[in-house]
Amino acid sequence: MNIETKRRTARNLSIFVTCIIAIPWLGWWLDVQRGADPHAQNGSLGWLFFILTPLAAVLLLRAFAGDGWKDFGLNPGFKNNGKWYLFAFLFHPLTMVVILFTGYLLGFIIIPDGSTARLALLGQALLAGLLPGFIKNIFEEFAWRGYLTPKIQTIIKNPLAGHTLVGIIWLTWHLPYYLVLMSPETLQKATGLNMGAFLLLGLAGIIPTAIVYGELRLWTNSVWPPVLIHTCANVFFDTLILLKVFNYSSASAEIFFAPGLYGVLVIIINLAAGLWLYRRRTRISQDER
Repeated sequence: MNIETKRRTARNLSIFVTCIIAIPWLGWWLDVQRGADPHAQNGSLGWLFFILTPLAAVLLLRAFAGDGWKDFGLNPGFKNNGKWYLFAFLFHPLTMVVILFTGYLLGFIIIPDGSTARLALLGQALLAGLLPGFIKNIFEEFAWRGYLTPKIQTIIKNPLAGHTLVGIIWLTWHLPYYLVLMSPETLQKATGLNMGAFLLLGLAGIIPTAIVYGELRLWTNSVWPPVLIHTCANVFFDTLILLKVFNYSSASAEIFFAPGLYGVLVIIINLAAGLWLYRRRTRISQDER
């Protein structure tokens, strides 16, 4: 990459990060000024800006600011990437099952109803959530792994440092969602932790997740495996929470055994998987030289 291209990439990354951090807060402020309920998604500028800004910024920068479309990752590449699509589909569901089963055996997880009817309802809810979740994650992943990951990797030579930066930016974008857009009642359904502990664990969890998703993007040169793995994570965890499939025996149990991306055991598994993907990719790249 020549100096001019690197400068343009750094400039556009600065524009992208500024937009995705500031504009959702602007939308929330406008909602407050006009007396709209910031927690209601219908008619909320905060929610609209939060959801649309990342992808809108990407499309504008690629179309009009010189970023182009070469590294967009739109080609699914099914022929060469079948095992990575399978990995993307199974990784989070299997991790969540292992965490819940382990926590249940150790007495940290309580499953109040394991009947066949309850399992059938869970299966129906999971299937119903896949398509909406997939569409929602197109808006996210075309920004984070479709744009941010490949661009940062071109100016930061250490891939793990690049993934870490993506994770920090990704969490920063989530802040208005957790702090002002999501209602306190909704957040209480998802976690019993206070906001400080939740965000601290969220930061610890989102970085290994960014490594896994980013490495899938770099492995496959496609944004679709990250879309799929992100969808499976959201759908499985959200459905488990919505249907109250499990409870924690204590607050400390949630810290360690939460099947979402912020539980300590999940963080360890995601970090191990991300480092494995990174080491395998770099080793093969070196062998091919």
